[in-house]
Amino acid sequence: MLGPTNFLTRHLLNFIAAFTVFGVSIINIAGAAGLLSIPLAVVAYYASNKITFAVQKSSQSKKIGISKSEYTLIDAQLKQAKSHVQALNQQYVRVRSVRSFKQINEPSTLAKRIINLVQTNPQKFYAVEDFFYAHLPSAVELSDKYTLLTKEQIPSTDVHLALEDTRKTLKELQVTMEDDLKSALSSDIENLKIELDFAKMSNEKRKDRLKIGGE
Repeated sequence: MLGPTNFLTRHLLNFIAAFTVFGVSIINIAGAAGLLSIPLAVVAYYASNKITFAVQKSSQSKKIGISKSEYTLIDAQLKQAKSHVQALNQQYVRVRSVRSFKQINEPSTLAKRIINLVQTNPQKFYAVEDFFYAHLPSAVELSDKYTLLTKEQIPSTDVHLALEDTRKTLKELQVTMEDDLKSALSSDIENLKIELDFAKMSNEKRKDRLKIGGE
């Protein structure tokens, strides 16, 4: 959630810290002992990275209005969710029809949109907790089962019924994930409505002033 700017800044500071330690040690440690400059620089790099990362996390959590523990939790859930999406995407190569592809692609697309929204605004996580803890993991599990059933070489009534049942459940889960997306977008929609109402009121006041001025 820290983004590329924080990443580049952090590693630039790490490099400066490592280079500084290397330079100071190479000047002050004589002879063969000077070889210690390299491991000392490496230690400085990783120590700087750990400290800077902690400071950036703390700063970012304050900026978006959540605690450090909340930030850590949401960040971990986002990483897990991305792993689940990768698992869904891996199912593409296992399907044999357009219908099966759509059955896998639609939950994956919804999941990516929700993850991006929460990554942009971590506070949205609490509006879609069930998506992270239940809906997305279930989608991965069902998709895996679905692709396995579609690859059955010997069709049977049991396989057909299981396939239809899985397809139906996946469809229901897709509807649930669509509701998750709506929940994630709800605050944005409310803000948009407020902005539209304000714009309409301002426009009406401007028209009233023009009418009064024309009279």
